[in-house]
Amino acid sequence: MTTPFEPYFGFDPLARDPLRMTRNRLLARIIAPSTEPLTLAEAKLYLRIDHRHEDTLLTDLIVAVRMIAESWMRCSLITQSWKLAYDGAIPISLWLPMGPVGSITGVVIVNQDTTTTTVDPGTYWLNAAQNAIVFAGITIGFRIEISYSTGYGAASDIPRPIKHVQDSARRASEPVDTK
Repeated sequence: MTTPFEPYFGFDPLARDPLRMTRNRLLARIIAPSTEPLTLAEAKLYLRIDHRHEDTLLTDLIVAVRMIAESWMRCSLITQSWKLAYDGAIPISLWLPMGPVGSITGVVIVNQDTTTTTVDPGTYWLNAAQNAIVFAGITIGFRIEISYSTGYGAASDIPRPIKHVQDSARRASEPVDTK
C-alpha cells in the first residue's frame, strides 16, 4: 500500500539519536509492509480462538502490535520503505532510524522553487554497520530527502527471538504425550 509521505508519529526523535539537536526533520513511511509478521490463523491458534466473530478485531490488533513493536525496537519487521527529510544541511554521517537498512534508494535535494536535484549515488554509501548514510561531503539544500528500504524481508525471515509467538503457537497445537 503506497501512501504519499505519511508521517510516522511512533518515532521518538530524542531517543538514541546522535543528532537530537536537529529539529527540522521528518520521518515518513512511504510504502507499508505488504504482509504482517503473524497471520490471523497463527494469532487465533496462539489465543486458542476457534470462531470467526473477532477476526476483524484480531486483524486490526495484529497491525497495531506490529507498529508498536517496530516503534519500540526502532526496526522494521517486514520490508518497507521510509523517507527521512531534513531542512538545510545534513552532516557527513547521518544515522537512519528504522533499521535494518537494506538499501538507500535515493537522495534528493528539493530547491526552494520546488525543483529537485538527484544526488549522485557515487557520493554516498551505507556505513559498515548498515545503519547510517555517509556522504563524501556536506550536502546542502532547501530540503534533503533520503529514501531507503528497511526490514528483514518476509515474515519467515524475521529472527526467531522476535517471532517467538509463532513458535509458541506451533508448540501449543502439538499433541501432548502423556505416556
